[in-house]
Amino acid sequence: MLYSFQADDHEPDTRERNTIMEHLIVHTRPQLRRPILLAAFAGWNDAGETATMALRLLIREWQAEVCAEIDPEPFFVFTETRPHVRGITTVNRQIIWPQTRFYAARVPTSPRDFLLLLGIEPQLRWRTFVGTVLEYGAMLGVDTVFCLGGLLADSLHTRPPVLTGSISDPALSRQLNLLGLHRSRYEGPTGIVGVLGALARERGLISGSLWGNVPHYLGSTANPVVAAALLRAVAALFQFEVDLSDLDRAAERFNAQVSEAVANDPEVARYVRQLEEQQEHRDEEEPNPEPGGGDLPSADIIVQQLEDLLRRRQEDQE
Repeated sequence: MLYSFQADDHEPDTRERNTIMEHLIVHTRPQLRRPILLAAFAGWNDAGETATMALRLLIREWQAEVCAEIDPEPFFVFTETRPHVRGITTVNRQIIWPQTRFYAARVPTSPRDFLLLLGIEPQLRWRTFVGTVLEYGAMLGVDTVFCLGGLLADSLHTRPPVLTGSISDPALSRQLNLLGLHRSRYEGPTGIVGVLGALARERGLISGSLWGNVPHYLGSTANPVVAAALLRAVAALFQFEVDLSDLDRAAERFNAQVSEAVANDPEVARYVRQLEEQQEHRDEEEPNPEPGGGDLPSADIIVQQLEDLLRRRQEDQE
């Protein structure tokens, strides 16, 4: 029997809780100070790999340790998210299954510690998956769930990244406003980030998310510029320090590669100029436009050309 996640029934009974928790593999029981659950998922919620790139940097900087993981078997269609094979020797081969891992991070520069969740958006049984996440968080004292995401938008690489975000706690919401973030008015299909946030609120937890707008013509290219912007905003919101020097250098290289690729292809350059003119026109008509609003230009060929150019330049540098 699955937990129904009704808003007026936050606590599952023992049988339901056991059903949810049977999908969790616990390695350690870390002692954390009022931990915040910070999550990112590869896939639909992660344009430009911005959310997962940001979380991986925190895992590395904080030397966070794996404390638990979720069994992938009930939640993934392996013909869609395929496991990988890795050769340890010529005889022994190892299967790497889709991973959803929790990392414990003790953060001396922050008044609170963090439980980091890095995974891939599952295909199946989202309510049970989210129930497993929230039950494990409850075991460790989590009262705040915050997700990172990346979305394709009609933004430009020549302008500072646009972030959208919200959080249910009034004090933290005021802090987000001070950071100059936009509030999303998006309605439509959602991903695991939206479901996790909604079901966390139903349980009475503080819940929020922060999204980076990724230029749609760079959607399949890892984007350190937007990832760095996400991390700066999260660090300011939750009052911690993080060294972004490596990511900033990667962002500079990325911007240089994109500018060179655009300049060397007249068709791509003309397309980007048209987008800039459209953006300037929108700015004149609406000083504070809703990020990501309107229909994205149809430019599959332009996008493919630009991604091919960037890929060739990256291969030449390796």
